[in-house]
Amino acid sequence: MDNKTKGICLALTAMIGSGIFAIPYRLSLERADPLTVVWGIFVCALMFSLPGAWISRKKMKYSLKIGLVTLAISLSGLIANYSVCRAVLQDSPTLFNLVSKSEILMAIILSWIFLKEFISIRVWISLIFVIVGILVMKLDSINFEIYYFYSSLWALLAAFGFALMAVLAKSIIHEIEPQVLNIFRLSIAIIVLFGFKEVRIDILNLNVEEWIYLSFAAFCGPFLGRISYTYSLRYLTISKSVIIGSFSPVITLILELLVFGSIISWIEALGGFILLSGIIWLFLPKIKK
Repeated sequence: MDNKTKGICLALTAMIGSGIFAIPYRLSLERADPLTVVWGIFVCALMFSLPGAWISRKKMKYSLKIGLVTLAISLSGLIANYSVCRAVLQDSPTLFNLVSKSEILMAIILSWIFLKEFISIRVWISLIFVIVGILVMKLDSINFEIYYFYSSLWALLAAFGFALMAVLAKSIIHEIEPQVLNIFRLSIAIIVLFGFKEVRIDILNLNVEEWIYLSFAAFCGPFLGRISYTYSLRYLTISKSVIIGSFSPVITLILELLVFGSIISWIEALGGFILLSGIIWLFLPKIKK
């Protein structure tokens, strides 16, 4: 299997995990506080990552740069996952997944700023599509007060956090094993969250069913989705990796209908289509005259 095929397979795996994880996330939030949910998911993801990290431990490199970047990745992931909680509490998991696809554009812009990767005028045009798509999604409310955009703003913050994680990971990906990186960033986040009193109290009240939801969300998101995505960066550019993941809302849509019996409206679907069309158009080959 050549490197390109490996990268595509890993990106597809990340897409599947991304499409599933918002559903158990939502189920967990029906029973626990957002900070507690994030802590529980991180703990479960840490357990899933330990075997692979132990096998790869000898490939680990240590430096001040790696330490600082890992700390930044950890804090970015914490903010992103908390934002996921706030977004799916206030709106449909499918709508969250659609808006969070703006991570693609954010990652490209951030990689242009920090990694000096090429960026074209198409990116700025795609950004307009994303903004228009979000506005169309909210036409159902016929109200443009900031309150009605809270869920979208949380989703955008989550997208920014995940995009920043990707760019930071890309900067050290050839110096550290992704699973080892995952262990360190999760450990830091768990320690930070344990400093909150409500988290220390609430974790004692989690029952077996809640831990099952947390484990499933952790396996699909921070473990399967994030590690597969990080590994894909070894073989693909950030832009190619994230465009494959742009189709994950389809999986979320089907699962939301099956689990919650709800589905987004046609106007919300239209807004999502506009948003995704702008992102997909960004990666279509240019027509040569």
